[in-house]
Amino acid sequence: MDKEVLLVSVVVPIYNGAPYIQDAVRMIKAQTYSNLEVIFVNDGSQDDSAAICEKAVAGDSRFHLINKENGGTARARNAGLDAAHGTYIIFLDVDDEYHPELISKLVQTIEKYGTDMAACGFHFKVEAQKAGGSAYLEDKHWPQSVYRDLADIRKDYISIWDSDMFSTIWNKLFRVETLRRCGIRFRDGHVYTEDLIFNCLFLSKTQNIAFLDEFLYDYVRDRPGATTVLYRDDLFDIRHSDYLDLKRHFQGLGIWDDESREFTSRQFVERVANCIENVFHAENRVSAREKYRKIKNMLAHPDVREAVRYARCRSLKMRIFVLPIRWNWPLGSYVLGQTIYLIRKADPVLFHKLKDKR
Repeated sequence: MDKEVLLVSVVVPIYNGAPYIQDAVRMIKAQTYSNLEVIFVNDGSQDDSAAICEKAVAGDSRFHLINKENGGTARARNAGLDAAHGTYIIFLDVDDEYHPELISKLVQTIEKYGTDMAACGFHFKVEAQKAGGSAYLEDKHWPQSVYRDLADIRKDYISIWDSDMFSTIWNKLFRVETLRRCGIRFRDGHVYTEDLIFNCLFLSKTQNIAFLDEFLYDYVRDRPGATTVLYRDDLFDIRHSDYLDLKRHFQGLGIWDDESREFTSRQFVERVANCIENVFHAENRVSAREKYRKIKNMLAHPDVREAVRYARCRSLKMRIFVLPIRWNWPLGSYVLGQTIYLIRKADPVLFHKLKDKR
């Protein structure tokens, strides 16, 4: 929209994001769409994030800072949503990379079609560990298209989920009035996949959405020198909850068939593989016997046993990794889990190449 008469709220949650704030400010200020309200939400950071934010945004009245006690990404985004005055809203991550035309093109798309949401393609980006190495980009997109309701999107719905276009939040522009009218918020206490749960809630209320087939966002993962995987003792419980939520979402829309069951099962089984890999994280200092017991219990879970019946993994890496899960073979899963963790720790680029097109 050339005249930029519509205000866009940009919400950026920050927790210990000091190394990335100045770059985020630079990329936001470089946006070709300038009628912005930028809300940084400092979620109780223990580093210099608040001070850096205050300094970085000084002199630009479009930028605002909310300081709050630590409560997680969902609460931080909800705080930004509550404070937003824009017609549209976008939720960015502080440590990612944004194309200068990200907001402009999303506004053009949502205005052209009059939808409740517009989404663009993005890259999963893994930076090289060594100087001079090449970053690895995994493409995620959906063809240029517009959908008006459930009947319209039904034939493509699971395929869009399978493309990862519904798994993330930051490549999307939402109509604020729709979010508030439908009571759509981020679910507090949900770890890792609050984006997926938010999108499930949104899509259960409206399927009036449009896609822009351009790559305008880079989600940067496994940064050099950073912990490649955070250890959580309850990771399997989190992933199992996600599986049940996604299953209920499809059932609630009346889309529970062979295709949706296979996708949901495959996603769950592959996340179980990630849970097995996570057991070997350096922060998990329990004995080998205890690690084996944890893996054995995961493999024996009734929903895992059901999911492996329907999952059809696509990448060679995942097909190999899932074999001992499918066979309910704890020792095989133990050996492969440890191997994959060591590969990811030593060379994240290689890890994601093996995982691509899963």
